[in-house]
Amino acid sequence: MITNKRLSLVDVFAGSPWEVNCVKELLSAAYIDVSVKDKGIDSILLAVPCEQYTAAMKIIDGKKVF
Repeated sequence: MITNKRLSLVDVFAGSPWEVNCVKELLSAAYIDVSVKDKGIDSILLAVPCEQYTAAMKIIDGKKVF
């Protein structure tokens, strides 16, 4: 039995705070786990587990929020 499985995160989106918030809400609504990485004032990254990468990219590519 696996008790500790470490998931690697993949960056899927970078943008301004309002863009990141919109995309994060879309991914969260699809039950995709989202991590936020703050890389400065205008560089915020969203990352998802590698197992959810394909689903996340379909949502991001299908929904242009800006």
